[in-house]
Amino acid sequence: MTRSSYPLEGRPVPATRARLRSGKLLNLDCTLLSECTLYDLENGDIGIVVQDPDLPVPDRILIDDDKDLTRVFTEIHWRMGPYLFGMYLEPPVPLHEFHGAEEN
Repeated sequence: MTRSSYPLEGRPVPATRARLRSGKLLNLDCTLLSECTLYDLENGDIGIVVQDPDLPVPDRILIDDDKDLTRVFTEIHWRMGPYLFGMYLEPPVPLHEFHGAEEN
């Protein structure tokens, strides 16, 4: 994951009509890392805002979308403080269909 030293360099652009919604960041073993706010990006990927700008976040995580009730395998490609840019590695899966899903 790269951290930008210039505020606007490589910054992902929010979608014209971004949907703000709550979510959760999870390790690949489904343990909770943090609650977060999710928003759509113009290219179809996902923007993430965490409360703690120093929260250690691995390069690959799972994201639970509380509005869509989905879980998706995501790679973090960009970060500036509490703002993260995630690229979907597969289509989102409904939580009730996710293999190995645990209550968090």
